[in-house]
Amino acid sequence: MRLTDKIDQFHRAYSDHDIEGALAYLAEDVVIQFPTSPQATRGKQSIRPVWSMVFTTVIPDIRQEMLSTVAHGRFAACEFVETGTLTVPSEVADPMGLSPGGRPYSMNMASFFHFDDEGLIDGIRSYWDTGTFADQIGIDIGVIRSLQARAHAA
Repeated sequence: MRLTDKIDQFHRAYSDHDIEGALAYLAEDVVIQFPTSPQATRGKQSIRPVWSMVFTTVIPDIRQEMLSTVAHGRFAACEFVETGTLTVPSEVADPMGLSPGGRPYSMNMASFFHFDDEGLIDGIRSYWDTGTFADQIGIDIGVIRSLQARAHAA
């Protein structure tokens, strides 16, 4: 299977909230980096609770629409538009002085992938405009980082 097809299928599983389907494309020792997190997430089992929380609680309507994907050797890159409604539960919002509820957003994103010898994704580095994201949802980027840290600690 071509790398571009793997990326498209990975994103389809992610958009369908198919946690097992998305994880099936990842190597056990995958390293994932997001601009809102100071440290990379290491290991497939470390990202499982984060994505599970995203799909069920934090952004339950998250979708990613692929715009373009290119691949060369063991590397692939894609551009996509992510949409969703960031949901801040009251137990998280209240201590932070936020109003609970949903905050819709739409943002262009780019991700870069590396594949291992077995054709599994062993590295993902994603980028998006964190300032625009924060403006759309009306939450300071520091609060977003705090929410992400909580998801990783769960």
